[in-house]
Amino acid sequence: MNRTLENIYNLSPAVFQNACVSLYGLKLYFREYGKKFHRLLDKFEKMQWYSYEDLKEYQDKKLIGLVKHCYENVPYYRKVMDKNSIKPSDIQTVDDLHKFPVLTRKDIKNNFSSLIAKNYRRSELTIGHTSGTTGSPLEFLYDRRICLVKNVTDWRQKRWAGINPGDKIAFFLGRVVVPITRKKPPFWRSNWIMNHKFFSSFHLSGENIDTYIEELERFKPAALEGYPSTVYIIARFLLSRNKTLPLKAAFTSSETLYPQQREAIEKAFECELFDFYGLAERVIFATECAAHEGHHLNMDFGITEVVDKDDQPVNRGELGRIIATGLHNFGMPLIRYKTGDITALKPDKCSCGRNFPLMEDVTTKAEDIITTYDGRLISSSILTHPFKPMHNIAESQIIQEDLKNIRIKIVRLPKYSEEDTRYLTSELGKRLGGDMEIHVEYVDSIPRTKAGKFRWVISKVPLEF
Repeated sequence: MNRTLENIYNLSPAVFQNACVSLYGLKLYFREYGKKFHRLLDKFEKMQWYSYEDLKEYQDKKLIGLVKHCYENVPYYRKVMDKNSIKPSDIQTVDDLHKFPVLTRKDIKNNFSSLIAKNYRRSELTIGHTSGTTGSPLEFLYDRRICLVKNVTDWRQKRWAGINPGDKIAFFLGRVVVPITRKKPPFWRSNWIMNHKFFSSFHLSGENIDTYIEELERFKPAALEGYPSTVYIIARFLLSRNKTLPLKAAFTSSETLYPQQREAIEKAFECELFDFYGLAERVIFATECAAHEGHHLNMDFGITEVVDKDDQPVNRGELGRIIATGLHNFGMPLIRYKTGDITALKPDKCSCGRNFPLMEDVTTKAEDIITTYDGRLISSSILTHPFKPMHNIAESQIIQEDLKNIRIKIVRLPKYSEEDTRYLTSELGKRLGGDMEIHVEYVDSIPRTKAGKFRWVISKVPLEF
């Protein structure tokens, strides 16, 4: 949303904002639902029960088509393949994929235009962003096929939990659906087209929480979806009042889900929790089924490798870094993309009978919750959003010193300017409120923990409930 439209939206009454959210929902409906959605969902429902050999054959066929397309239409891959003496005919199975070099975030930034397929018009592609666990923003493009496939894969998991299109769902995500300056409810907006309600994650506080619970009770959703730390806040407030809010299912993603969070969420909402892992880059999707024995790597979505520091495969059960290849985004293909996340493939097959491999939890997203001076609790994942359009930051880190002070460490790229600082502090201020002082500190590097892990958000303010 550009600045002018954002200002109009923020100054408009709630009913107009609900209409805007619903109009966007209508746009998504035409792009990602309808007959094409149901046809593909039926296909993916069948594929989840394929044998492992049939799933591998499906991946091989998709990969052959993808590589041929890349050689003919994507300048970056034509150059890479010629440089490494790779012909399309050299890639016949997933086992041949190692012939491609690894694709890094830096490669994407430096070769953005040449990664776009020449046989696609820019108007046919949708822009996407991520900031990742390092706070280093990245931009890329989706074609319509991957938008549809991602939606289908998402709904396939929801159906594992007994949730179907048309069911009421409450979302607690990172969208600023209500202006941060708003002091009174409603702190939520409706997508009437999809039967979805989006709750602001920026107004959660002891003062406001009862209004959230009252609206959830009134809305009566079948399911709730959000960041684990945000949903955990709602769950703990419910339990602290000896209340529950029964649902059919809860869904979490984007952060590491901790056992105490799962326990509290399932108790507060009297349902099973289904976690999932995906990337905005649309190269990997891993979903938890009703057996809750790990995350199924959806082999019909992408190809996943778990490798060591030298990009060599590790054994099942051993930790390694995730390298992933998306099978459906031909508008801007990403082959052997180094995600930066760490996991392990489980040696055992899930008792549910599906042949998708099981993946352990991703271990690089342990982040803290920010507490504002007025008592709002902000999920760290939400704070990634101001960084997404920031192209001149190599790395960043947020440190909350106390209730009124946030320190932002920034490793600058050469084109970084004070305008970038003004934008960043302004956007963070919208989310954290006027009481929070934001101090920017320029550094040459950001230290890791003794275990070599990176913590993007560090809060020195303990939760009081």
